[in-house]
Amino acid sequence: MYRQQSLITLDQFYEIKPLTKLEAILSFVDYSLLEKAFPIDYHRRGPKGYSKKQLLSVLLAMQTEQIVTLKALVQKLKTEPMFKRNCGFDYLDNTPSEATLNRFITQLSNTNILERTYRRMIHKAKALGLIDGTNVAIDASKITAYEHAVPKKYIPADDPHFPNWGGKLDTNGNFIKWFGWKMHALVDTISGIPLSYIITPANIADVDMAEPLIKKLMEDYDNSFAPKYYIMDAGYDKPDLYRSIHATYHAQAIIPINWRNTKVAPEGINFDGQLVCSMNYPYVYGGNDNGTIRILCPHVCGKCNCVMGSAWCTNAKSGYVGKVKIKDDPRFITAPFRGTEAYEKLYNQRTSVERTFGDLKDNYALDNLRVAKMNRAKVFMDLSCISMLASRLAATEKARHKSAA
Repeated sequence: MYRQQSLITLDQFYEIKPLTKLEAILSFVDYSLLEKAFPIDYHRRGPKGYSKKQLLSVLLAMQTEQIVTLKALVQKLKTEPMFKRNCGFDYLDNTPSEATLNRFITQLSNTNILERTYRRMIHKAKALGLIDGTNVAIDASKITAYEHAVPKKYIPADDPHFPNWGGKLDTNGNFIKWFGWKMHALVDTISGIPLSYIITPANIADVDMAEPLIKKLMEDYDNSFAPKYYIMDAGYDKPDLYRSIHATYHAQAIIPINWRNTKVAPEGINFDGQLVCSMNYPYVYGGNDNGTIRILCPHVCGKCNCVMGSAWCTNAKSGYVGKVKIKDDPRFITAPFRGTEAYEKLYNQRTSVERTFGDLKDNYALDNLRVAKMNRAKVFMDLSCISMLASRLAATEKARHKSAA
């Protein structure tokens, strides 16, 4: 059968074809720190090997294309010339083996190059206006270990880097249990981009990692981020955490009250965590003056019909007006008040961290670990986060060009 000869070469087709998602992502990855950390030794005799930029591109492609195993990745490099070219290889170049990629993963696991690369890209995203940083959400997500599960009695108690058993309620209220790790993340609620994240064995409580995440955020970015609100679910309801966030970081924790089988609410507080008057009606928020909040009579403000009227609390026609300070009890004295529309709007932003975990798992293979040990699992967590951030940067740049046109 006669087949017409192609009028263009594969190279020419590569130049004119539309940019793929993988190409766009790799074009926004910052390789500068990697190239400084692993320079090519041109004075060494013999084969120079693969550049670290090529190897990192291959691993990022594995996460972006959600390739399940290193074996499948190597096979794809050998059989798909366009994929090979996207990763920085010429069509006739040799491609790395599984052993080469495993050695590179081990090299990365012994450094913090990927995390530093991610932080540098965060600065770029902030400069582009992609990240706001005013409101952040904190949560943790399960990651199943590549290692075979073992009974608790065989888990070494003195090894904080060994995978462990964890359990938590899912979004439907079902209790789930797994063997592996947790990714603790602090996420910008506007963009859904993680600003800081930590990997731990799965048995570490979520609340124990909240303050380390905040401290890491401040240290990693030299206090260039100053969130006003830290939003978390009820599992983080711990009085010391409220005080630390208010006193140390000059911010407000937005967390539902977890009464933990409390039968009687504290005096002056209802079971919604609101400040109440002597007739058990929630006070009305009257403004915040540098941490001092005015509380107003709910009857005078028309929020309730108190049988005692306003005379029960004061003889003033304007009704009772009091003042409370957030620093005295930042768990219950909040700005805005618990139960108000403004408070609920802030708390609703917490779901951004859940969407981020879903995005990382569904689109960037976060929950597909194919390596053992925590430091190597951290490499793939970094790769997933870098891939997602590069994708957001590419989309932002594309939108800017489109609006400029």
